[in-house]
Amino acid sequence: MRSVRFAALAAALVLAACSTPAASGELPGPVPSGVTFHEPADEAPAAPTFSLDLVDGRTLDIAEQWEQRPVVLVFFESWCTRCQEQQASINEVAERYRDVVLFVGIAGLSEVDDVAAYVSENRVTYPVGTDPEGEIWLRYAVAEPPLVALISKDGRLLRGWPDGVANIDLDEQIATLAVASR
Repeated sequence: MRSVRFAALAAALVLAACSTPAASGELPGPVPSGVTFHEPADEAPAAPTFSLDLVDGRTLDIAEQWEQRPVVLVFFESWCTRCQEQQASINEVAERYRDVVLFVGIAGLSEVDDVAAYVSENRVTYPVGTDPEGEIWLRYAVAEPPLVALISKDGRLLRGWPDGVANIDLDEQIATLAVASR
């Protein structure tokens, strides 16, 4: 019996090691020392909280994440052409801020296998989950993809882009609204 459990554990570890980095996007570690964040404007509304089932089986509590750092939510669908066109630019910004800002992808109606394929094909390295009931999309008033939302450390909605973002715009907005120094 013990050898069966060991074999199952070994198989799970091998499968995990073979999965694409995108499907198992890692959460950033502690915020590096010396990093400071802008205080949100008093009128900035509280961002809706949620838990997200990630494609690798983990569950992400978003409020726990913005206790540490700003968060960028990237609402997309696997079939969305505009999402695919913008993904490389978003990946670049996510890489530049990887230790300071958490990026999270949220697919709505796409099947998990299609999301995993999108993540792999577009080299997404941040955590990605699905919202099949559309509850998170509804809370963030996402009518159609792409939509990108910038949330401050401590959970205030700083800015949203209903048609997605251009690389330089997102980078500049993170620096202007969320990250004071790094």
